[in-house]
Amino acid sequence: MQQVLHNALKIVKKDFASDKLQILWTMLFMVYMGFATSVIIDNQFEHLDEYINPFTDFMLVFYAPLLGFLFSRRSFRYLNEDSYTRMLYFYRSIPVPASAIFVSRLMNSLIAFTINGIVLFGIVYAIGNHIRDAIDIPSYIAFVLTWIGIGFLITGPYIYWENMCSGKAYFRNSLLVMVLTAGSAVLLSLLGYSIFEFVAKAAMKWGLLSPVMWGSLIVGLGAMLLMSKFTYARQQTRDLS
Repeated sequence: MQQVLHNALKIVKKDFASDKLQILWTMLFMVYMGFATSVIIDNQFEHLDEYINPFTDFMLVFYAPLLGFLFSRRSFRYLNEDSYTRMLYFYRSIPVPASAIFVSRLMNSLIAFTINGIVLFGIVYAIGNHIRDAIDIPSYIAFVLTWIGIGFLITGPYIYWENMCSGKAYFRNSLLVMVLTAGSAVLLSLLGYSIFEFVAKAAMKWGLLSPVMWGSLIVGLGAMLLMSKFTYARQQTRDLS
């Protein structure tokens, strides 16, 4: 296991060294998204007991898996160049165990969730006057970690598609997730439910002891790990030609 972690860390370092600007582009995108969404989230906290905008649910569920990505050249070129398949072909051609590739992918996700979560939700909290009035910092951290747990859950299928699908299939499946996300948000709204309201009120009531937060993190991380293990087993027999 120690050797796997060592190889995985080498892969992560190589990825960052080969694309030094990916952290910068990722942070700039999250800064933009933070400013773009702060008004909506701030307004929702102001009127939390009055009404729930279904777009808030859609927006946060849609953003959740994006928090697990670093905007590298590979992620931008997957459609035209099938860059994920090319990456796997390269790693199969060198003496690196497949297990290290998956561990490095999980490491990249955790790094991305940390950086993106701090930048995006930090800007939202800094700008949102009503957010700061409605929720204290520990409760807001619980709110953020709950959405990161949801991001873990949705990231699992993306890991599978990266390793098992062509660039076009990956794009198609991503669009399908968007449609299902939007449809689920609208349906829940019509039924009188809101994920945002549920998460926010749980965080405000229990803070860092929120069972919703811990449940989200445990279920989300467990699902991502299980999907990675399943993908690892399937990927060994994938024909990359």
